Amino acid sequence: MAVRARPSSLPILLLLLLPAGCASATGSANPFAAASGASRIHIKVQNDNFYDATIWAVVNGARQQKLGVVTGKQNADFTMAWTVPRILQLEIDLMTGNMSCRTDALTVDPGDDLELQITADFGQMRGCR
Repeated sequence: MAVRARPSSLPILLLLLLPAGCASATGSANPFAAASGASRIHIKVQNDNFYDATIWAVVNGARQQKLGVVTGKQNADFTMAWTVPRILQLEIDLMTGNMSCRTDALTVDPGDDLELQITADFGQMRGCR
């Protein structure tokens, strides 16, 4: 049985794209030279849920790589090889049974930093099953 709530009252599953720095410590005349050489992305996960969560990278709609496990009420950082702009979703599987969520699709560029927040009330998050 599904419970519906007003969108403003739903817990938030947050996936933010933070701009990568444009300045380079190398003193290059091209401020984008350092960013163009980036070959990975960084993903910071904040797990506000009690249960451990396994994080999967879903690239262009297909589950591609297990990033790792985030212990309940803890944070974790992951890096992933990323050489060209592609569509990324993150899938969260709670280790309590058959509960999982998938974030909205986002175009991610090499060198991007992402943040994911797993809310305490996992069942109320959009995209959960």
